[in-house]
Amino acid sequence: MAEFDQSKAYAPQEEGTSFFDDGREIELLHFMYEHPNLENLRGSPKNVLAAIDEYGRTKKYLMNVGEDKGRIVSDLIAEVKPKTMVELGGYVGYSCILFGDAARKAGGQRYYSLERNPEFAAVIASLVELAGLSNIVKVVVGSSDASIARLHANGDLKRIDLMFLDHYKPAYTTDLKLCEELAIVSVGSVLAADNVIKPGNPPYLEYVRSSVEEKRKRAQEEANGKAVHGEGIPDKTVNQYQKRVMEEKFSNSKGDPNLIYESRLVNSFEPTDHVAAMSSPTHQSSIPFFYRHVPKNVLLVLLSFITVPVSAFFVLASYILSYFRPSPKSSNGHNASRRKTILVTGISMTKGLTITRILTLHTPHCIIGADIEAIPFSSPGRYSRSVSSFHTLETPNGDNSEPYIDSLLSLMKKEKVDLWISCSSVIGALEDGEVVRLAERELGSDFRAVQFREDVVERLHEKDKFINYIRSIALPVPDSHRCETNAQVLDVFLKEDAMREYNVKDGRKKWIMKPIGVDDRARANMMTLLPLGSADETRKYIKTLNIGKENPYQMQHYISGPEYCTHALVLNGKVKSFVACPSSELLMHYKALPPTSSLARKMLDFTERVAEDGGASFSGHLSFDFLAEGEGESVRLYPIECNPRAHTAVVLFRESKAMADAYSYFASGRSGKKDITTPMMPSWNYYWAGHDLVTFVLIPLLEMLFGRGSLEELSIGLAEFWQHLVYWRDGTFVVWDPLPFFVLYHIYWPAQFVDCLLKGKEWSRINVSTTKVFQA
Repeated sequence: MAEFDQSKAYAPQEEGTSFFDDGREIELLHFMYEHPNLENLRGSPKNVLAAIDEYGRTKKYLMNVGEDKGRIVSDLIAEVKPKTMVELGGYVGYSCILFGDAARKAGGQRYYSLERNPEFAAVIASLVELAGLSNIVKVVVGSSDASIARLHANGDLKRIDLMFLDHYKPAYTTDLKLCEELAIVSVGSVLAADNVIKPGNPPYLEYVRSSVEEKRKRAQEEANGKAVHGEGIPDKTVNQYQKRVMEEKFSNSKGDPNLIYESRLVNSFEPTDHVAAMSSPTHQSSIPFFYRHVPKNVLLVLLSFITVPVSAFFVLASYILSYFRPSPKSSNGHNASRRKTILVTGISMTKGLTITRILTLHTPHCIIGADIEAIPFSSPGRYSRSVSSFHTLETPNGDNSEPYIDSLLSLMKKEKVDLWISCSSVIGALEDGEVVRLAERELGSDFRAVQFREDVVERLHEKDKFINYIRSIALPVPDSHRCETNAQVLDVFLKEDAMREYNVKDGRKKWIMKPIGVDDRARANMMTLLPLGSADETRKYIKTLNIGKENPYQMQHYISGPEYCTHALVLNGKVKSFVACPSSELLMHYKALPPTSSLARKMLDFTERVAEDGGASFSGHLSFDFLAEGEGESVRLYPIECNPRAHTAVVLFRESKAMADAYSYFASGRSGKKDITTPMMPSWNYYWAGHDLVTFVLIPLLEMLFGRGSLEELSIGLAEFWQHLVYWRDGTFVVWDPLPFFVLYHIYWPAQFVDCLLKGKEWSRINVSTTKVFQA
């Protein structure tokens, strides 16, 4: 550290006084507006700061950040270039003016100064206006935790790029945890904390330096006893606001223990010439830099480029092998006069591609494929040998789905389609339901579709309507409520009597909140269990969901058992094929449950009951998500969602001739066999090589190289990847049709990653099998 410039020292802190909140802040305001150079202060942050420094040096001490420490944070702002910056503790506005001006110069859009003392906040607002920064700086009055929650609930604060902590020291950690829980401090956010060495803030330093395991252990210890706020912080600092606040209140947020901080201490001077230190956690990440937007996309594109020779080798070897061993194509008992034209849509996804391959292998029909291509010529299904031709469908334009519907209907009429098998994504489910109704009218009575009509899709797809429907046919459902206001949520478990004796222990029912519409960003919070530790905390969390008539939520009783998913083909109200398998948040591994198991039989019974209720016109793919309570024959199943469309679990039928027969008979207008087709046992397990290469090999390798993981973890991942490579089957690759595999990993996904880089579209995760990108 360089020596302190004594000419810039503030007046010393007065012994025996609190050195603030004794009228000097209002006195400063008078000093500023009675300054002989007042007109030169207006609109000049630099001159306003100089005048504040003048008061601090010639009149009374002010607990400002000062020039030296201010320079450190200003340099950080220039480096980070935050769009949104927040300071906790504004005092008289020195830091607010200094950093707000720096943020504006760096291209920032909003600077929030949170100050709980209304008199101090008035001083800040007045000096901000004097400095000409009102267009970027917003002063927020109130306790820091309440202000953070309110700004987030109102939609004003969605992310903090840089946060400066210089307020009540025991609240540093609790407020940071609140920001983590609200996900406004997340990967890429930067923190700068003042006074962590002198007067000191051990709880904060411990938290930002702890590992995931240490934070989880600490959270468990706090859950078993009352948390002690301010432990290790000098009593003088803990009690310095007692004049105004008799009892301090803190947020009880659990935070996000998965976030790890890179922390460094920067020594600097207080404006009195006392040595101080700042904690400036640099780029924060749950995993190192390679999880940030630009690096992760670049790394994945690079991975695709590096592995091209390996994929090309397998493709070439497959073509050579197919030349000597042509793939079988059964006549399946059909003659040429019964050859039909079958259209399969959604063949960019594994489920659509799987169905076209099944039909090509085991039927004589003409199979054509179609899908949306946001990036031209990037669909893996376009290059499959299982289709005689591929057609691009128009992409829906916002709420206008007419171009998509018209292009699909035109294709059906042009190709004289006899059977349409829809493998739509969640986005196109309702539109495909509308197409069925229009196609049946325009193509005549001989046309058939494996797709439910729009009224059925709406009834089954929307979570609240689905639960109400299942309840109406006397099947069990979890306790559920549709909520369009915060009050409707609170009414369930925050009645007045519960508010007086709020207790979340010993069997109190827990709930989860799920958006009824499609919301990728909300998915990360769907397993937050409510109510939280206090009534006030629960209210704050509910406000963050932005519940409303346009954004309704389903409040559902939380059931702690394992989750399962199913896939079924239903034709004319009869289940023709069925499989059940264990579920997870992002299904990239598929293992079929034995069809004779109690779980599988009960899920099949449930599916047959719904199909039977649908009647003779009920035809489509039907998938359910279940939670199981109990074991064996006494297991109790609770349906939580329905997907009235094909599920990727259809890959478990990849070589099923019986599945092809079911589609073929339906296309011919015949009833077919009455048996229900299930995967042959023992069944192959399925995975996606690209997904496993990243999750089991690349990420553990990078974690080890950057000191976040161990060689043992990498070894475990390699062993898992090798087991899948040798003993499982890839969901996309088949020897007789290898090109879609190559296109998926070396055209489709690289194009998506480049598009995300060019358009700045951030994502949290991807699903290789459904080609879906989940927005961050």
